[in-house]
Amino acid sequence: MNDLRIRGGLVADPEKKTLVEASVTISDGRIVHVGKDEGGSTEVLDATGCIVCPGFVDTHMHDEELDDPHSVERALLRQGVTTALAGNCGSGPLLGTIRPKRQTPWLNLGYLTGHGILRESVGVNDIYRPATPDETTKMQVLLERELSEGSFGLSLGLEYVPNTDPAEIAALADIVAKFPHRWISVHIRFDGPRCLEAIREAIDIAARHHVRVQISHFGSMTAFGQLQTALDMVDQAYATGTDVTFDCYPYAAFCTSVGSAVFDPGFEERWNKDVGALEAGSGKFKGQRLTKTMFEEMRSETPTALIIAHVLNEPEVRTCLRHPRCAIASDAVLRNGEGHPRAAGTFPRGLRMLREEGLSWPDALAHATSIPAEMTWLDRGTLRPGSTADLVLFEPERFTDKATFSDQLAPPEGIRAVLLGGRVAVREGTITEEPLGTFLLRR
Repeated sequence: MNDLRIRGGLVADPEKKTLVEASVTISDGRIVHVGKDEGGSTEVLDATGCIVCPGFVDTHMHDEELDDPHSVERALLRQGVTTALAGNCGSGPLLGTIRPKRQTPWLNLGYLTGHGILRESVGVNDIYRPATPDETTKMQVLLERELSEGSFGLSLGLEYVPNTDPAEIAALADIVAKFPHRWISVHIRFDGPRCLEAIREAIDIAARHHVRVQISHFGSMTAFGQLQTALDMVDQAYATGTDVTFDCYPYAAFCTSVGSAVFDPGFEERWNKDVGALEAGSGKFKGQRLTKTMFEEMRSETPTALIIAHVLNEPEVRTCLRHPRCAIASDAVLRNGEGHPRAAGTFPRGLRMLREEGLSWPDALAHATSIPAEMTWLDRGTLRPGSTADLVLFEPERFTDKATFSDQLAPPEGIRAVLLGGRVAVREGTITEEPLGTFLLRR
């Protein structure tokens, strides 16, 4: 007898671009039937008034705080994310460090190995110093071990280690290229005026090393008047066989640590904005727009505190999101449960924007499901017999983000249920009492 039957909803298949009335039957954690209601299940989940779609796949988020395994994961789960990949922007931890802390995640969770952690592990603690050849060789050995043990790839945060030698990157890219279905995510070296130079560097890494490169949060790096040119560069490279992908979150403000190189002297001129465009995302001044004095105090006394920079061009962000190969990704990051509303609102907000831009529901949902799954070789993002029963049921007229810059973790409205492996993980906005996710390893 089957375990669960979802009936009464419209089933969205992002791969086939269809939206049809159908029931979904689940047994042993997998979808066994999509179509006419066959009956016979021990439990029925009513989806009347809902769209039923694959769980959302977040290929770029952060869950590296060792002692907080809950805040980011739960915020993502409540907005429909069922699979996520952490460790981006060069910050990914070593598996031996993070895996004991994430034995029972709230969603399906995998990690990339961070370039920053590799550098620290071999003694390169100065973010402005290139590694020596000997240190680079040691990083290669460590990265190969991590990939052998199940890391999904390498993450680079080149804006955070701005003097990284191209030879250091090349040596690590050669290791990644040895492993099937691994990739390099790149937070590019420059945002703003020099972003096109940095986009070219990322494309060249992919072309020279025959490895997939995912350019991270594309909008936050290029939405300063140069986004369309950057997209054209990527499209041209892709058309000639270079394996380059990208993601974007649906906000006109980015978020990162105040002590990072992003805020080195000259940032105001780079963005043509003064310090009043910055908002404290965590810490003593949370929620306040900053003065020069407040900024300098945060940078010197609490360098890991988060800053929200309201400096991006929203029409360009929308242009990026609707590109047919762009994945919605949250770039969720929190400090002590505080941060940017993207941790709680990215997917409903991004899907709403895509609908406003004229996309059908199946086309919009592809940006949150099948596109990111294909980008990362994940067996997710589909709704067909044999697929893992990670699903979202949402009411399309009510589905919207509620998280704001003042209430950053407010859950969205309109989600009736989120399923992980055929089990209900979220019902009417409430998370079940126990985590149902799996720690993912790439073998």
